Amino acid sequence: MIGSRVLPPRRMRRHALRSGALPALAALALLAGCGGDPPAAPLSEGPPGASPADGVTRIAELSAQRAVVSSRVAAAKLGTGQAVTDPEREAAVVADARADATRAGVDPEWVARVVADQIAASSQVQNDLLRRWNDRPESRLAERPDLAQVRPELGRIGDELVAAMKVAAPARVHEDCPSTLAQAVVARAESLDDLHRAALGRALMSVCDRTPE
Repeated sequence: MIGSRVLPPRRMRRHALRSGALPALAALALLAGCGGDPPAAPLSEGPPGASPADGVTRIAELSAQRAVVSSRVAAAKLGTGQAVTDPEREAAVVADARADATRAGVDPEWVARVVADQIAASSQVQNDLLRRWNDRPESRLAERPDLAQVRPELGRIGDELVAAMKVAAPARVHEDCPSTLAQAVVARAESLDDLHRAALGRALMSVCDRTPE
């Protein structure tokens, strides 16, 4: 893997425990048991300037960003009576991602699953924070964001996610995908609290799904 040393599984688990990334890693552990033969090319090979492993790492980075931005979405909705979930908007987001994937030459169903997981993770953050803020008003964010200003940031992350998935596509069925993704999660989880770590694990459940295109 370019720029990163692969830790043996035992050492990786110890590092995960020290960094507090266990909730996310527990979710990602489900990915390791999927069947399928890995391709011959190593995970470090890929398009010029970026490897499939780099794409996997970028997906984790973007997913962590989205989990954090979801806190601002929750703050914008606090006290407004606006529902956390918006099935019509969410369906449109998934449909747009599927169309972008088709244009980019990426498996649209894979992208749709990952984007649906991102939305589920965002809802998880929002619900958890709204409950916390209702129970402990002093823990609320100092400033209430404007949702209209937050949504373009979510759109930017969504666009970059499809691009990262194009790079990561060869890694999807590789035997090293779960361990590469888990290490990326460990690195990102160090700067997150437990709530956002759990959401990060939820957001990445379909990245290494190893489902043939």
